[in-house]
Amino acid sequence: MLLLTNQYLGQMRLLLQSLLLVVCFMPGKLMANQGLPDETHITEGLIAISMADTVRKECPTISAQWIPAMLYLSSLKEHAILLGYSTTEIKTFIKDENEKERLLKVARTRLVKLGALLDVPSSYCVLGLKEIETGSAIGKLLRVK
Repeated sequence: MLLLTNQYLGQMRLLLQSLLLVVCFMPGKLMANQGLPDETHITEGLIAISMADTVRKECPTISAQWIPAMLYLSSLKEHAILLGYSTTEIKTFIKDENEKERLLKVARTRLVKLGALLDVPSSYCVLGLKEIETGSAIGKLLRVK
């Protein structure tokens, strides 16, 4: 009888471990999400992309590394999907003009804090070169022409 009980307990333990594993790897749809504007990893990624894009637009000697930028953007989308957001929710968020403006405002503020001067293209070049040299998230999206 004791053997049967130990065997039963072992099976129950295995069943519980399996259930916990399933819950941990459940599709994001079943997990609560807070809304894409509040997903830090995604918004920080979009801010970095906006910062790099602003640098490339302002500095005539720096351009984008398009393939890494597209791969990074794709990874952010995949992350959102893993969190349980639908492709429709993601597209809506990315196309939302208010969100674009909010993220761009944050990007511009951060660029100024890093040394960019509004309407001084050379300051964006200095900043861009520094970011490229350090291999920052922004620098990885840029290259010298």
